[in-house]
Formats: sequence, structure tokens, C-alpha cells
Amino acid sequence: MLEVGNNEEPDEPNLKTSSKIEAMPDEDNETTVLVSDLGKGLGPVVQTKDGGYLVSMNPFNMKIEREGMPKLTMQISRPFILEDQKREDGFEVFQRLAAMGPEELTNKLVTFMDMDELMGKTAEQIAFEGVASAIVSGRNKEGANFSAARSVTNVKMMAKAMVEGRKERASTGIWNAKEDAMTMEEILAFSMQKIEAMAVEGLKIQAGMDEEEAPLDVSNLIGKEVPNHLLDSAISLQEWEATCAANDSLSLLVTIQLRDPLRRYEPVGGLQIAVLQAARMETSREDDEVRFKLTGIHVGGLKLRSGEGQRQSLSALQWLVGIGMGKTGWKKKVMGAKTAKNMIWSLSSRLMANMWIKPWRNPNLKFL
Repeated sequence: MLEVGNNEEPDEPNLKTSSKIEAMPDEDNETTVLVSDLGKGLGPVVQTKDGGYLVSMNPFNMKIEREGMPKLTMQISRPFILEDQKREDGFEVFQRLAAMGPEELTNKLVTFMDMDELMGKTAEQIAFEGVASAIVSGRNKEGANFSAARSVTNVKMMAKAMVEGRKERASTGIWNAKEDAMTMEEILAFSMQKIEAMAVEGLKIQAGMDEEEAPLDVSNLIGKEVPNHLLDSAISLQEWEATCAANDSLSLLVTIQLRDPLRRYEPVGGLQIAVLQAARMETSREDDEVRFKLTGIHVGGLKLRSGEGQRQSLSALQWLVGIGMGKTGWKKKVMGAKTAKNMIWSLSSRLMANMWIKPWRNPNLKFL
């Protein structure tokens, strides 16, 4: 595997026997951790061959055996920038997505995000395919070595972000955000812990076990002219840097699929969508790199009454009950959800005094 030394040029990666991220800096017990590795010789994050990531999760921040396998993982697609998003809030973004209709939106997300199917693979196989893909894809662009080195650098940055501040938050319950302005590549990395927590709340919504119901159900875009499809304006990070880097705000979109590593990465629940919003920050003249400050994170997904939607709900329910989250009355609620209309649910969270406030449930959006 490839690992870049501190004093080496990025186009000359150092070949070592392991690319495992260094021991978690906030763990003082050698036998337990708050984020376990995905596999032997791997860290808590690996890149997939589609340019996305597979991330080890511990949504309840319970100490686990260092050598143990995570109970849940999060597959994240490669990120895109919504060029035609302007200053809409998270709920308005989901309104525009809902304007596509359930079938078109589902097909568009699956095709556009093009997430690799991981079921049946091992973590070691997924990691190897990710590095190999980075080498091959970079061969005709920036150079295979540079592409692979950049891939490893991003993975190490994301692995560090997955453990940063977790121990303090687990003991105090205070959810502080990163104070420094971030580069575009860092936005996703330092949002992943919050996405992790919100995605599990989304899993409860999919299973019909949500504790906080939506304030109301609304028909999408009543009395409004349906705008252009939002995903048609999605561009890669590289395209954004070349054409839109001067914009004072951005919205970054990824899709999420939770997976059970104990069942060979079988999907848990349905596909979720995360929208990360950030505002451009002023930097010194010496710093010519564009930097941003996160302002909000929004996570949502489709709740469908079709056979596929019911299968996703049951897989979410199965995992939640398996870890002891079942409770009285959940079966009646889940069975009643079979007659519900197709809709989009969403959660939003914003920063206040540099701390993340508790996510709130947006109104459900019924498809027209």
C-alpha cells in the first residue's frame, strides 16, 4: 500500500507494507477505541474505487475493542458541488430535489453518484480497489503516483477527522465544530461525524422508529413554478475550482449508504442525501487557497411505499432492533407506514457560537 512521508514530494509516494492511520491520538486505553479499524492493517477510512469512501462508525460513542469489527459503516459517494444553489436553505434544496418526482430522483441519484456496490467484498478488497483505481484514473491526468498519493493523503485527513474531539464529546455531550476556516477538501472530512449521527437518525425515520415526527406533511412547491432540476447543475470539485472558485458560498452534496460489516456490507436502510453548506472566509494575502466556514448540514432521504422502499425500511428496522433499540409500539407504527405516501424526509443542523445545535426535523415533502 501507499503512504506519503512527511518530507517527500507528493509525486514520489513511499511504498510501505501498511497504510494504516496512526494510533488514535485521543485514546488512552490500548485495548479499546471509539472508532475501530475497518480491517487488519487498515484505518477507520478507506477510499472506494468510485472515488468515494467507506467509513467506520460508532454513532453511540461506546468504547469498543480495538481489534473488533465496527457494527455499522457508512459508504459516502464522491462529492459534487451544486452550482445552481445560491443561498437556499437546506429545506429548499430538498424541495427542488422533490420536484423531480420519486422515480426520476432515485434513478438520477443512482446513475449520477455511481456508488460502487460493496456487498460481498472485504474491507481489504475495497481498500485495494480504491488505491488501484486512483492509480489508473490518474495515469492519463496528473500522473498515477500523484493521484495515489493524494488519495492516501485525503484518507488520512478523513480518518483524523473521524476521531477528533470524539472522546471529549462522548464525556461532555458538547458538540464543538472546527474553528479554523477549511479548504474545500476539508469540508466533507470535518462534517463526517455530524453526518454519521444524523444518518442514524435518518435510519430511525426509515424504520418508522423516529422519536420526533415531522411537524407537518406539505405538498412540494405548491403555487410555484417548478425550477430546473437541481442535480443538472452538479459539478465535480475539480470543475468547481476551475469555474466557480470565486463564489462566496457553496453547497456540497454526497449520497450515503449505511452498511453492516458483519453481513458482508449488506445495505442497511435506503440511500440518504447529505447537503453541506459553507460560506467563504476572508484569508490573508499570503494564503491564496480559498477557505470556507461550515454553516449547516442537512440530511434527507426518500420514504417510499413500493416494495423496494419496504425492503429498505425492514433492513433499517432489523439493524436497530439487533442493537437493542426496539421499543413498545414500534411494530404498529412500522406496519402503519406501509400505507403512507411517497415523500422526502429531512433533518437540519446549524452552527451557533461555534457549536452544533441539535438537528431538527423539517416538514415531510409529499411528491406531486
